[in-house]
Order: sequence, then C-alpha cells, then structure tokens
Amino acid sequence: MTAPLKGITLTHPWSWCVAHAGKRVENRTWAPERQGGRVGMYLAIHGGAVPLGAKRREAEADLDHVRRHILDIDQRAAATWNAVAIPGIVAIARLAAVTRDSTSIWAARGQYHWILADVLTLPEPIAHRGAQGLWTVEPTVHQQLRDAYRAARQVPA
Repeated sequence: MTAPLKGITLTHPWSWCVAHAGKRVENRTWAPERQGGRVGMYLAIHGGAVPLGAKRREAEADLDHVRRHILDIDQRAAATWNAVAIPGIVAIARLAAVTRDSTSIWAARGQYHWILADVLTLPEPIAHRGAQGLWTVEPTVHQQLRDAYRAARQVPA
C-alpha cells in the first residue's frame, strides 16, 4: 500500500510561482516533521481560492512585484494567473531539503526554507479542498496525480 500523499496550500500568487515562475523555496514558520512530513516526500502544491477585494489586489501586487523585480516571467505563463479561478492542485514537487539559511531570492529571513525539486506543473489544476499545514490528498486525486507524474516522467505503471 502506498503512503498517503500530503498536500500543502499556498496563497496566490505563491502556488502559481511554484508552478510557473521557478519558485523552489517555500517559506514556513515550522519544520515539516512537526506535522508528519519529511525530506524526500512528495507534496501536492495546492493553490487556495483566489482572494477577492483587497486581498486579491494584494495578491496581484505581489505577482506584479515578482514580474518586475524577481523574474522575467514568460508572458504565456503570466496569462495563466488570470485563469486560476478554483482552488486546486497545480503541481507536484519533492521536498528535497529543509534549511534556514537558503540564499534563494524566494527565501524569507527567519523561516524554514522548504527546498522543492522535481516540480511537475499540471496542465490544469485538479480541484481539491486545501487546509492549513500538511493535509492528506484524497485517494482518487492521489491516483490522478500519480498517473500524471508517471506520464510526464515516462515512468512505467
């Protein structure tokens, strides 16, 4: 039996940045072991609901900052920001390491830096409810993600 796949919900635009803009550090105030996680595990990267009102404007300002100051994002990828309308899993990534001293432009001072590797961006988000902390992906969605990963990486079933 396969161990349950864990998911982690990121607010926008950060889930989008993992999937489309090369963000390979996720900042957390806690180590993954605190919630049953470990280095080497795979994570479903989940984008929470697109915020409305002031929160949406704040998220769009964050994304604009990423566009102008951090990376030159491919315009086709940038257009996908507007298409993200439902909460869902946007990528799969392996937790390669956890440190507190990453020099990445994505690393926030004083936080745990979850280093993501082998990121696979899904062609379309898969609808799923997220939560705070690490949460368990539903078995049917886990199978969809496993199939997508194997197809993209050409791994036999």
